[in-house]
Amino acid sequence: MVRPRRLTPPVVGLSVLLVLSIIGWIVFDVVIDRLRAPRCTSPASVSIVAAPGIAQVLGELAQQDTKADCYQVEVRAEPARDTLTRLADDKNKNRPTVWVPDSTLWLRQARDSGAWRVPEAGTSIASSPVVLAVKDPAKGKNWAELIGPGAKAVSGLADPAKDPASLTALLAVRSFTEKEKDPAAATVALLRGPAGSYAEQPEELFNKPVDVFPASEQDVERHNAEPGAAKLTPVAAETPMPGLDFPYVVLPDAGEEQRKGAEKFLAKARGFENFQKFGLHKPTENALPDQDTVDKTLQIWAGVTLTARIIALMDVSGSMNQVVPRTGQSRMQLAVAAAERGLGLFKPGTKLSLWKFSTFLDGDKDYKELLPTASIKEHLERGDAAVLKSIRATANGGTGMYDSVLAAYQEARANWELGRINIVAVMTDGRNDDPKTISQKQLLEELAKLQDKRRPLPIIAIGMGPDVDVDELTKMAEATGGRAFTTADPAGISDIFAQALSTMLCQPPACRPQ
Repeated sequence: MVRPRRLTPPVVGLSVLLVLSIIGWIVFDVVIDRLRAPRCTSPASVSIVAAPGIAQVLGELAQQDTKADCYQVEVRAEPARDTLTRLADDKNKNRPTVWVPDSTLWLRQARDSGAWRVPEAGTSIASSPVVLAVKDPAKGKNWAELIGPGAKAVSGLADPAKDPASLTALLAVRSFTEKEKDPAAATVALLRGPAGSYAEQPEELFNKPVDVFPASEQDVERHNAEPGAAKLTPVAAETPMPGLDFPYVVLPDAGEEQRKGAEKFLAKARGFENFQKFGLHKPTENALPDQDTVDKTLQIWAGVTLTARIIALMDVSGSMNQVVPRTGQSRMQLAVAAAERGLGLFKPGTKLSLWKFSTFLDGDKDYKELLPTASIKEHLERGDAAVLKSIRATANGGTGMYDSVLAAYQEARANWELGRINIVAVMTDGRNDDPKTISQKQLLEELAKLQDKRRPLPIIAIGMGPDVDVDELTKMAEATGGRAFTTADPAGISDIFAQALSTMLCQPPACRPQ
């Protein structure tokens, strides 16, 4: 019998050393790899501003540990209309890394409002269809019966330029009238009902005395879940209609590390499964109408509701102090009275800013803003009408018209709003007599450069008194698709002012050009 050889102590020692060397080498490689790996000493801060309907989802995802990927997320809920205002303001530097509005339509509007660096589209991370919220199902079973021709239900709408659900309903109304002999006229007739139940904010529709109104399915479900709430029946559209698509867009001001973190977080959002918990659905195809269709639809709505955005430019030169025979009032007093009457032509939601012009009113400038842009309702609540009366005693200087008109027009163009009739109104009793201003030729050339057929912005020129240069006002107005209205007798300024605004605010087919 052969016995196995025993390893001598030196052989055992060498074997142990060999094993230890191999282990040490492996450990050494692991340690070196870890030392070489980049360390995250300062995670990128990704700030997300999201529409309330999606903010909860993103907030839940943000609670997950993301430090291993070297970024951290902060989510804040904010209505898309508020975010848009902030992004369109170049002076506001408080900008998020990511914006998630409830609809891609907001991205388009942001660009139209001056935030041209905002991407035109984003990555949809959820969806919610637009439905009709119905209080009494007996009023109709589908959209055609509820808001189409012959509908018996009283319907309501919010501003379709600021509420994607209301815009969807407006597009549906237009589709219902396509086969009529005069589709535009039929659309206007059909919209007069909901225009009478107009809501400043979409949230107000839930408490208005209407039978039906558009809303997202998510909002209807949330309303129905509230204790004691009157239940609403959500009615889905019979044909595919644009819904809420919650686009995720990384804004251009984001730094490189923020952008990387935002893209990693997007992957988490795209992989989220528990949408039903928040009344949402997974992303779906959302066929949006082309921008031209949206623009035309909103212009029809603006014509029906007479909502506008106006910069009113009032002449306060010294000649406005002249007393008008038979009236006992100055030209300025009559002009102010006409302006006050003109306010009554507008819906409370119309936005107005008031400028005055003469010569050297603000340093070298011939113009100065008296009232910042706000709705008629806000001006009245703040008592801003008193500002009109206060300018009666300030008339002084010459007529620096050209510089003033161009500055007002540039401001109106930069802040042009969809869904409103955008106007620059100029009221004067004279002609440009400032030798240091731009020439008439330069004014007309600059106005021509600012024209955009898809974004009409007419000038209404209103002249009073024998010193008005009718040709000057006409050329200036017609260069923008507007009109000039003049009267030799300043006593008739009130009537001419009302005629001018009524003509420009009344949109076809509700009224025809004269």
